[in-house]
Amino acid sequence: MSTLSLRLLRAFCVLFIGGAAIGMLHEYDSAVAAVLLAILALFFWRTYQSNPSTHRAVILIAGGLFTGFFGVQAELWGISNGYWVYHDLSDSRTFARWLPFAWTLAFVFLYRIEDFLFNHLNLYSLKSKLLLVAPLSGLLPAWGEMVAINFGAWSYSWGYQIFGVPILSVLLLTVFHVCVFLTLTFICRKYQINDGVYGSHIGR
Repeated sequence: MSTLSLRLLRAFCVLFIGGAAIGMLHEYDSAVAAVLLAILALFFWRTYQSNPSTHRAVILIAGGLFTGFFGVQAELWGISNGYWVYHDLSDSRTFARWLPFAWTLAFVFLYRIEDFLFNHLNLYSLKSKLLLVAPLSGLLPAWGEMVAINFGAWSYSWGYQIFGVPILSVLLLTVFHVCVFLTLTFICRKYQINDGVYGSHIGR
């Protein structure tokens, strides 16, 4: 099996394990939040250590905070409008405590896989990167959601679902993560930040 196939298989396996753990432990959302925070710290450190630089640290922190903040806004919008509901939360809460960490971790996870794929496939132009980022942004998060949903963590009210995940949700996830990618690419390009995912060879 090729290095590329192994890396993609590992990504799907990690998401399956993560989604299953969240689903099975969703009643204990504070504990899930603590575990995700620990995993986030580990992923952050390992990603930084793979190519330590001030630029990479800034990108990881800024991208994580950006994704976490707007991810939470999206959650509040969806929950308040009844588009999805989180199950079995204590104290009549509707917002799971692990959500900010899950969104931030999603950014770091996608950053790591994009960094590998761009280098492995020699993708340098913005167009070539976007052609890969768009499907990844929908497929990988949707797979993790699918697993967590089928283990009982939450459910959608939208129709046209595939194993509990609505097609609309996949499209919105794609738009969300592509917007994050473009925003960070613009910032790196404007301020000449050399980053393998967002700032390297942009415009070729």
